[in-house]
Amino acid sequence: MAEKPDVVVVGGGIMGVSAAYWLASRGKSVVLLDQSGIPNAAAASGDHLRVFRLSYGKDAFYTAMAMKSLPLWLEWGAQANESLLLQNGVLDLAVTARGYEEDSFRVLKEMKVHAVRMEKGELRRHYPMLNTRAIKYGIFHKDGGMLWASRATAAVCGLAQRKGVRVRTQTKAESLVRARGKILAVKDSEGKQWKAESFLFTAGYWTPQLLKPYKIPLKVTRQQQLYLRPPINRGRYRPEHFPVFAALSQGFYGFPLHIHGFMKIGDHGKGPTAKPEAGAQITPAFERKCRAFLKRFMPELSDFTESEGSVCYYDNTKDGDFILDRLPGAANAFVACGFSGHGFKFAPLIGKTMAEFMTSARPELNMHRFRLSRF
Repeated sequence: MAEKPDVVVVGGGIMGVSAAYWLASRGKSVVLLDQSGIPNAAAASGDHLRVFRLSYGKDAFYTAMAMKSLPLWLEWGAQANESLLLQNGVLDLAVTARGYEEDSFRVLKEMKVHAVRMEKGELRRHYPMLNTRAIKYGIFHKDGGMLWASRATAAVCGLAQRKGVRVRTQTKAESLVRARGKILAVKDSEGKQWKAESFLFTAGYWTPQLLKPYKIPLKVTRQQQLYLRPPINRGRYRPEHFPVFAALSQGFYGFPLHIHGFMKIGDHGKGPTAKPEAGAQITPAFERKCRAFLKRFMPELSDFTESEGSVCYYDNTKDGDFILDRLPGAANAFVACGFSGHGFKFAPLIGKTMAEFMTSARPELNMHRFRLSRF
């Protein structure tokens, strides 16, 4: 490397490429390191799709964050000349009269986000595949939809490179060189030291190991997801006819047809604590759980015969909130992690916030909720 950059970003998932983009936009020279490729299929941002929703129950703070993130996603799509966010809507399915969905509807209305409550009859007319005997009502907001996750990660990486970010893949950061209350360098698996004026760690599930001296309170969990081909009526599961759906009280969420005629279903509940491994497969128990959910809510899908599964890993905090902060005792080092399976949608805002924070500008986002000190 010819000269020491202003910033080394460690971790090339969506948060890393976003932060690199915004740091370069603020005039910083940036080197981005990732231990794999960009995107990385095992990372939380490496799958085909992630949900973009504005519904967060009573938590208006996250709804406001999603509202701020929306125009940034659309701007990235315009810059990349690529569709990164498909706004085909999000449908939250309520199984009780009171709870998360009712709270979401109230907050969306208060914040002037267009949302409608759909009773059983209307649900049947619009979405005849739903078993409305299992559903009290639905909440639909049209501004939500699906983010093309791996495509977006690659696209934003490209936008960052246009701004001068130097990307080094297959470069595994393994240890830190520290002295006098600062990080001097990151040492990779080949023994090379990557020096910079400051450092940002956005390493996802790799964070606890890489930042072991700082005891970042994260739990890494193994998350399973299943892709299935509808056995009948495939046309009505196309994105123009069927939205992203969620029954979060049951743990499940899913997407319409999106790749090779397959649709995705996942369990948002936290999986078992696990060490990431290459080639991990879903379990028969998870497939049975998916079939049981579908039999209850979308019976015609439950007898699918064509499917495949995949596994990714979440870096979770105890409270489900993120960590966006300076590393304790390291004046020139920062961390963005603990996205707990729901951070992807906020990536442009989080990257922008970290770039502002690291360059002594006043962040648009109030970061108090995401401080490490809360633990």
